Amino acid sequence: MARGATCEVFTDGARVMRLALDDEARLTMQAQVQRALGVPAVPVLDQGAAPDGRAWVLEPHLHGDDIPPGPAGWGDLGRALATLHARPGTGWGRLMDRPGPLVGEAGTPTEGVRTRLPDVWPLGPTPLTDQALVRADPALLGPIQGQRDAILTAIREPAGALHTDLHGGQLLWRGGRLLALMDFGDAARGPLAWDLASVAFFHGWAVADHVAGGAGIRMGAEAAAFGLLLAQHRARRALEEQKRTRAVAFAWHCIEQLGRVNPG
Repeated sequence: MARGATCEVFTDGARVMRLALDDEARLTMQAQVQRALGVPAVPVLDQGAAPDGRAWVLEPHLHGDDIPPGPAGWGDLGRALATLHARPGTGWGRLMDRPGPLVGEAGTPTEGVRTRLPDVWPLGPTPLTDQALVRADPALLGPIQGQRDAILTAIREPAGALHTDLHGGQLLWRGGRLLALMDFGDAARGPLAWDLASVAFFHGWAVADHVAGGAGIRMGAEAAAFGLLLAQHRARRALEEQKRTRAVAFAWHCIEQLGRVNPG
């Protein structure tokens, strides 16, 4: 048995059972998304509730390999995201933990972003001057302030169902191709550029271009503008200087991308 932040995990080598520790596990919603997405989401073999009411989900124990993905593998991820993005739903923000249609917790795009990124400028209560990102590199203040309209435009783009947290631990590869997209605990409804910005943060802009191509999404200013929100969020959460430095570097890359799309 292993214990995560929101679940206890049991395995017999062939199957994995996740048992919710609290409501933040959101296993009912995750199983719903996995079933709707199909391959390459991890299949749901069974689900139910323990005697104490806690949700559980049973899945196969999938195994990847050490062969890194190339353009074809990242294209696989793009196609998987396109299927996810196309799922019907309503509202914005984190998906409600319930069966049935996908429904975001919030009634507006701004509040939807704040369900996942609760205190980022210009959406949250903390001014840009006090954001950890700008405290780490004060030279970012003016360039980010100059992108306020671009950020607000990006979050108001048409919404789809999103993964939102596409770091390497969520992706299982075999032979350089995507075997499984995992962990929909932070799934939300919002602008499609959110997922592209997440890919760019964790894997770089060249990879994000391959993913965008697979997803059939135009790589425009929206991903870079939304990336400025992710950079603030990551800097605020960073407990190590190295992670803050990474967020700062990503913010500068976003500003560079925005300069290319909207020069001058």
